[in-house]
Amino acid sequence: MATAKKILKLDTFAIEDDFFENVALIGISSDKPAYTLCHVLNRAFQLSFVRKPKLDVMVGKKNNQQFSFAIYQSPVPRSAFCLTLYKLKNDEVHLLPSLRNMDYIWMVADDDPETIALQYLKKLRLIPEVQFASLLEKDKIKNIEYLIL
Repeated sequence: MATAKKILKLDTFAIEDDFFENVALIGISSDKPAYTLCHVLNRAFQLSFVRKPKLDVMVGKKNNQQFSFAIYQSPVPRSAFCLTLYKLKNDEVHLLPSLRNMDYIWMVADDDPETIALQYLKKLRLIPEVQFASLLEKDKIKNIEYLIL
């Protein structure tokens, strides 16, 4: 008698809802390397973005090649929240193909993330190293689960 294998599937929708609940996402286009952009952001906003290699996003492609996408984090002054900067490109491979025109995503976590993100966005648009910055709609990003840390 043959036994059927039971396949368990992770409910990523519940995880996504929880992870992105108090989060706003800012898409950034910049031709600067991540360490330079972080230095600029640190100076402009009095932050302390630091590379977190243990959090890097690893993605495998169809030819079994692995690609790593760098993660930088900064604590929010006088808050329990953390800001996260994701590098979206690695050797012309895109972490989120639906955002090909963006080089970075800045994830703002806060009790009122939209308001805080809009404040950052106003100043970001004045920084010469940033060509473009825009608030992103989370529900329109394909493969957003790659951003879950």
